[in-house]
Parts: sequence; C-alpha cells; structure tokens
Amino acid sequence: MMMIGSLLLVVMLVFVCLDGTFLTHKYGSVWSDQYIDQLENDQSKMIAYGIRAASSHNTQPWLVKPISWDTIELYADMDKALDVVDGDYKQLMMSQGTFIESYKRGALQYGYGLEITYRTPDFNEERPLIATIKMFKDEDVRTFDVKTSSTYDSAKLDEDIELKKVLDQCTVDYPDFSYTIVESSAEVEKLEGLLLEGTMIESKDEAATKELLDVFRFTEWEKNKFRYGLSLNTVPGILKPFIQPIVKFSSNDWQGFGESSIKQFKDRLDTQNQYVLIKCDSSSDLRYIYSGEIYQKLVFEVSNYNVRPSMQILETFEAMKSLNKQFQQGYGGDGEVVLIIGLQAKSDKSTSGNPRHFVEDIIIN
Repeated sequence: MMMIGSLLLVVMLVFVCLDGTFLTHKYGSVWSDQYIDQLENDQSKMIAYGIRAASSHNTQPWLVKPISWDTIELYADMDKALDVVDGDYKQLMMSQGTFIESYKRGALQYGYGLEITYRTPDFNEERPLIATIKMFKDEDVRTFDVKTSSTYDSAKLDEDIELKKVLDQCTVDYPDFSYTIVESSAEVEKLEGLLLEGTMIESKDEAATKELLDVFRFTEWEKNKFRYGLSLNTVPGILKPFIQPIVKFSSNDWQGFGESSIKQFKDRLDTQNQYVLIKCDSSSDLRYIYSGEIYQKLVFEVSNYNVRPSMQILETFEAMKSLNKQFQQGYGGDGEVVLIIGLQAKSDKSTSGNPRHFVEDIIIN
C-alpha cells in the first residue's frame, strides 16, 4: 500500500510540474482591482479595463500607442489575425469594438468623457489604425463602480430588465443596426441546426482546426507565457493539473480536437433557449467595430443571461461559404447578420481564470 501510495504521489507531482500548477497565475492579474490600482495613471487604468473586454477566440488583438496624457491610438495587432477562419477580419474588427466599449466603461469609472475618431483600417499595413481616443474630464460624467465581464459572464444589475428594452438601449446609438430575437421552439431548433452544421464544417476543416489549435493554451505554463488564447475553462480546478497535460499531449490530433469541439458545442446548445441576431443594413467598413461595441454593451447590461456569440456560420472561408450564403438568405433579409448571440441561463462562473494580457503587453512605445 505504501508503494502504491508513493507511486501515486510521484505521478501527481509529475502532472503538477507538467501543468505548472504551482505557478502564480499572472495571466489573470488584470481581473484584480489591485492590479489596476497600482498602475501609474488614469490612462493606463482605462487601458486595463479595455483589456478585460471579450475578443474573438480570446486573441486580444489590440495595440495601444499613448500619444499624450489624454490621447491614445488603437491599432489592430495583425500578428493575432486568424487568416483561415477570419480571413476577412470581421471577428478581429469586432474585437476592436469590444475593447473600445470596455475602455469607455473604464473612462466612466474615473470621470472622463471620450472623443473617438474612427479610422477605416488599411489591412495592408502592419498595424492598421482603428481609432484615436481622446479623454476629457467631464463634470456631467457620473463615476461608478464598473463591472466588466467577458464572453462567458454578464454583469449583474440590481433587477432584471426586459431583454428587448436592453437591446433597444444597446443599439439606439447605431441607426444602421437592428435585431431579431429567436425564441420559439421551432425557430430555435432550426437555427441551432444551422449553427451545429457550421461548427461541424469548421471542426472538420484541417486548416481551420489547426489554426485554432495554434492559439490554444493547454497548461498553466502556456497561459502565463502567452496570456491570450483559448483554454479549458470548463474543467473543474481540481482536475486541471491532470486533464490539461493529457489534452496537450493529444493536441497533435487535429481530428480528435475537432470532434471534441463538436461535442462541446452540442452540450452548449442544450443550455441555450434564445438567440439574438444583430443585423446591419449598411456596408460601412466600420460596421463590425460597431457590432463589437454593441456586443460588449450587452455583456455589461444583460442581467439574467450569459451572453455567448456563435460566429462559425458567419465565417467565409471556402468550406463555409455555401452555408454562410444559405444562412444570410434565410435570416438577413432586412440587413446582413453580423453577430449571433446565444442566451444561456445565468451562472456564477467567474472570469478570473481567463488569460489576459498586461497593459505593457499591448503598448507601442
């Protein structure tokens, strides 16, 4: 028995070392108020709030250049671009919008208003300029405790507000945008069938799946090193030291990874019973930035659901084009569907384990 116990202890220690369980989880520092409080000025603190925003596949494709104490420029980090699943940069642009909206909330925290000058990005440039953001002290701005969130959680309000009212609030500043709520059982089943088909196409496409594998962080070592990318958020903490290394060792099997992704998506569909389709009837180059802002507003304001995007069917790589066209013909009659949001019964799942960059990671000197 002692030999068996010793062997088990050795095995456990090996897994703990392979996973990096003993490391301080620095990748989650930005979620801490203590992290933000120790930053040197309000501008840096507002950038830290921006980093808390949701982003496509948690790539956090943001670069920030401070111009003066009151002005920053936001650039797209093209090193984070996913050339297969997001070859037209729609998701990358949405991620710029989520950063801007989260930065706005940080500005309110410190009593600033913002003047935002949007730019039409040139993706032939190494760092496309997205926006110039100037802050100013505004006595009319009411400071408050900002509750930021991410793809898997929504902010809590004192009381639930009707979903339609929240959607109206979040889209009122965007006249080219509208929304459709999908909630009847028949329509939900029909939409979920298309969403599942899109996930299966993506997960069975070798180039697409390998690209997503490249941004997957399987161990605590990797999360601390990269501080961005996908991770196993649904694994109970006590099992992570064992599950994460095992999954890493099998990660060369892109087909197995794809099958696992399909299964997880099926499980997710079982928890969602309503969907919101965000539409835009403008061809503006900035519409995806605006849709990202709308999404992040919903993350902040929806109180009784977790807000989760489903982007696979909107991707336009070759294997997805036919289904994408079919979907837009069926649902985009009054405007292109730019975002599909699944509404999940609210949970108390914390975002603090999600990898996030530090402010210095995204600063252009």
